[in-house]
Amino acid sequence: MQQQVKKMKAPTDKVSAAKGSTPKAKASKAGVGAAVGQWGRAVPTAQERDEMKRQSIIRAAAQCFNRSGFHGTSMDDIAARLGVTKPALYRYVKNKHEVLAACFSAVMEMSFAHLENGEKTGRTGLEKLRITLRGYLEDLLDKLGHPVVLLEEGALLPEQLRSLIRNRDQMERRYRALVEEGMRDGSIISCDPKLAVFALFGAINWVPKWYREDGEWSAAYVAESLVNLITRSIAADPGVPQAIPAGKPPASLPLPTT
Repeated sequence: MQQQVKKMKAPTDKVSAAKGSTPKAKASKAGVGAAVGQWGRAVPTAQERDEMKRQSIIRAAAQCFNRSGFHGTSMDDIAARLGVTKPALYRYVKNKHEVLAACFSAVMEMSFAHLENGEKTGRTGLEKLRITLRGYLEDLLDKLGHPVVLLEEGALLPEQLRSLIRNRDQMERRYRALVEEGMRDGSIISCDPKLAVFALFGAINWVPKWYREDGEWSAAYVAESLVNLITRSIAADPGVPQAIPAGKPPASLPLPTT
């Protein structure tokens, strides 16, 4: 009778083993499950995917604003450019004014990032200014899609406009500080720093009006060449023009579209 009981228990152990109910088997399964769940960070999280979509909306909106202006662009136009429905946009942005404000915020963030880089890596005031302006202009044309939207600040809501002006004033003060530093170290001629900054940005912020992504010039080519050109007007020793990036220049300058 005892032998019969032992024989009946044996299959039970085998079934348990087959099901992986031992602590070692459970731990192994838990480890595999955890690894698969995280995907080694190879797949963006839901939050990251949402931010990527929001940035796509901002870029598409900037391109629409460039072509038709803020008031001539609808949320339907932005949705059509992205190949989605208008209701899909409202998951990521509240309205068109929020999109416009986000475009300006993106430009400000880029400008401050390049200011910090120029301030840290440049050796003279002029060099810091050139590094800053080159990086800013290249990103303006390449990453944000050459936003003429910068000329649409009058369409911002009052609080959005006040926030923009605060950030822009802070940014301009730092640019003027670079000009003043250049005057002290001898790399920049004696001039009115505020007027110099206005002149430089007048040239740079007009580039998106005529620049074409599918044209003969790359964003890097335009940024390097134009910044070298305009900063020579305030350089104490303009000297020989710096080498421009490799690439075939166009036969003539592109004319602004009306």
